[in-house]
Amino acid sequence: MRTITGRRTGRSWRGKVDFVKFVAPALLLYSLFFIVPLLQTVVYSFTDWNGIARSRHYIGIDNYANMLKDDLFLGSLRFTLTYAVLYTIGINIVAVALALLLTRSIKSKTALRAVIFTPFLFNDVTVGFLWQFLLGRFMTGLYDKTHLGIFGISWLSNEHLVLYSIIFVKMWQAMGYFMVIYIAGLQLIPKEPLEAAVIDGATGWKQITRITLPLLMPTMAICVFLSITDALHMFPLLMTLTGGGPGHASESVSLYIYNTAFNNQQMGYASSLAVVLAVLVLIITYFQLKVFRGKEVSM
Repeated sequence: MRTITGRRTGRSWRGKVDFVKFVAPALLLYSLFFIVPLLQTVVYSFTDWNGIARSRHYIGIDNYANMLKDDLFLGSLRFTLTYAVLYTIGINIVAVALALLLTRSIKSKTALRAVIFTPFLFNDVTVGFLWQFLLGRFMTGLYDKTHLGIFGISWLSNEHLVLYSIIFVKMWQAMGYFMVIYIAGLQLIPKEPLEAAVIDGATGWKQITRITLPLLMPTMAICVFLSITDALHMFPLLMTLTGGGPGHASESVSLYIYNTAFNNQQMGYASSLAVVLAVLVLIITYFQLKVFRGKEVSM
């Protein structure tokens, strides 16, 4: 009996050792590139460090107090939240419409799916440079030749239009990705409710609103979660598309943090901004998971 117990204990111990050996490299890298920088950021947020000098002075919560008086930060926060709301609503409406259209029996629907999905293969930097050219010099050239008013509009240099231009560009890039997710969700819907709806006379728009969309809610919950997360990570696109301009009209919180840290040499203040942004993302993520958890599980 003791021998059997000793063997089990030895196997359990070896299993724990193997588990530690397997997890330790990933945990070390995670700590080195995430935990340690995060803790350093929190420490720097209580200092006036400029990012260059060896010395830094503790100033308490002054950086956090200054945020409430920083109009540029408040403007960037307002821009980020507005962008996130409009982008999330727009991309899901367009993606659902495309998915419903391209699951019908139409010719070349496979080719159309591929064409719509292709922009998602480009990274944000490439998309930013591409549309900076198309909405800038290319549109100006077309206006010189055609004199059509639409080509003379300053889509990226007008502070009232730049937000909608950025949303359009991002939706152009990402709509194929969300369309594919919605197509997968539509294919998971059982045929029985749809067939019963047809027998009861619910066809066309009534079938979509009363049968298809309610059954598509689990997929929609996932897409809303992904679109909000995507909207909060728009630094590369803004950096190449507008640079935060005109003025600060398209400056997101992440871009403002970058400019504050590396252009204004205010690393301590930028660190406090980064901490606040991380807290906001955690809060948004928590409420997303709380609201959509049941619907995601029901899928």
